[in-house]
Amino acid sequence: MNVQQEIIGIADIDGLDPAHIRKGCELVEVRSLSFQCTGELVETVDVYDVLPDSTGCQVFGKVHVSRLRRNYLHGQTMMSTFLGSLPLLVIPSVEPQLRDADDWYARFETVRDTFSSRVGQICNAALDRSIIAYNENSDAEERQRCREETEMLAILTGLEIDSAKSGVRPDLSEYLGHRTVERTPFLRFKALVEASEKRRAWYEPTHEEKIKKFFEETDWNEVNSNVERLPYLAAQLKKNTPRIKPVPAKDSELFSFAVRDNWKDELDSGILEAVDKLLRDYEACLNRIRACRVPMKNKQRKTDIDRILYARGQEERYDSDELYALLQPFPTERIALLRRAIREEQWHLMRPNDREEFFMRHLPELVATDYLDMFTDFRNGGYRILGDLVCDIDDENRMMERKKLLRETDSAQFCTMMTAYVEKPFAQDYRKAVSMKCRELLNDIVKPSVAVRYVVALGKRDLLWDLLIDQIERNVLRREEDRCAE
Repeated sequence: MNVQQEIIGIADIDGLDPAHIRKGCELVEVRSLSFQCTGELVETVDVYDVLPDSTGCQVFGKVHVSRLRRNYLHGQTMMSTFLGSLPLLVIPSVEPQLRDADDWYARFETVRDTFSSRVGQICNAALDRSIIAYNENSDAEERQRCREETEMLAILTGLEIDSAKSGVRPDLSEYLGHRTVERTPFLRFKALVEASEKRRAWYEPTHEEKIKKFFEETDWNEVNSNVERLPYLAAQLKKNTPRIKPVPAKDSELFSFAVRDNWKDELDSGILEAVDKLLRDYEACLNRIRACRVPMKNKQRKTDIDRILYARGQEERYDSDELYALLQPFPTERIALLRRAIREEQWHLMRPNDREEFFMRHLPELVATDYLDMFTDFRNGGYRILGDLVCDIDDENRMMERKKLLRETDSAQFCTMMTAYVEKPFAQDYRKAVSMKCRELLNDIVKPSVAVRYVVALGKRDLLWDLLIDQIERNVLRREEDRCAE
């Protein structure tokens, strides 16, 4: 909606010279305001609505902002109409800042100013003041001051957004240069939550410690604003709300054969033991397959080794891949023993003479090589090189051991199900292939119609959907309404 405003009795809004005010409050055209919009809505403003101190309009670059008295003195000068209740803000247009496109530094400054918006800082400053401005328990003068500053910051937000196009940025030193209002607890808590997503330094307190200190240092009895009390109320709600513990339904509520109290005593103990062993092998087989399908991360500490070599100026003399190849041919058991020795003998605290003796005991092959001086040089954290190499190789060896699908200690049933996974078609799901083979083994132990009872008695009802889905319906307890529906 376009608004055209006519002002009575003011000839020059910038100077407000009394000599320019005509007698009789005749209509005077105000050219200095440079209104660019015209439309259907025309509102007449009384001369006394303009603040006396508007002669010193606040200047933000080339932008003149005039505040009107009636925006704040509602009960005295507000008109009885709807249009009279609308707040008035006079923000004339501003000339854009022209830069030379051939000047590369000017182009850099333009891009920098375009993407370095301070809208977030302005909003935080406005929220700090709005907490006081609209709090009935605050001092009246303080509320009035914060209310005016909040509305001014709302104008500055628009000017900051427009500065991306015009290049003229408003002066925010009065609000962001020094803090006249204490930071609200809500924003302090918000900053703590955002910081928890970032990686902290090892010497900094943990996120839980910071949150605990925040709630302990804040006197929540003195906080009377609802917005500021939100973090405290949320913490109390979390503290006093018990966790929902899922309660599974009883077997007697689901299965028809479990209605009798002694139904488990009727099961054959030998069959029950065989089914239990088969189901444990089935779950272990699925767990191993999932573990083997996880991609293996090799040389996680390689970046640390490259950093140390670069800091010591040895990046061209030694290569990290070369160092890995130096220790990888060692047996798996020897690498594990070397890792234990580094930890137990405290390699990182050894003196220079003790370091060579350590190599004589554990790595005699490297004593007569040039690598000895490199490993025993502890400058720039050089003690980490040997540990990083050994730990990465040992982790890789352990991962390779875990990647073995079949091992010597596996049972015959386990090997049969794992073989079904290895030989399955590429498009078939691994869980379906293993469950089909397990169903065949289960049929050899007990009939499918009776197997449901043994699986339920072992407390593994979830496996029914994998192994005996076709036998569930005939064993489910039917309700009276279900029978009537049939």
